[in-house]
Amino acid sequence: MEPLLGAKIGCLFALLALTLVCGLIPICFKWFQTEAAGGRHRRVLSLLGCISAGVFLGAGFMHMTAEALEEIESEIQKFTMQDRE
Repeated sequence: MEPLLGAKIGCLFALLALTLVCGLIPICFKWFQTEAAGGRHRRVLSLLGCISAGVFLGAGFMHMTAEALEEIESEIQKFTMQDRE
């Protein structure tokens, strides 16, 4: 195995572990538990959930848009090549 490949795999697992640990930290705090939430606290948790959903949707759409534009460009190039023939 190449040293660079080993470093990439190591970084991948380190990033996975760090993401899991940071993502599970809020479970330990009572403030983030929706069963104990009431009133304004519940609104804040709902707002945070909506913001995080928006971030994921935005990232997904940006990813899909980039790929769609590449495909459209290649189709336009094929179409213009056929017109020239």
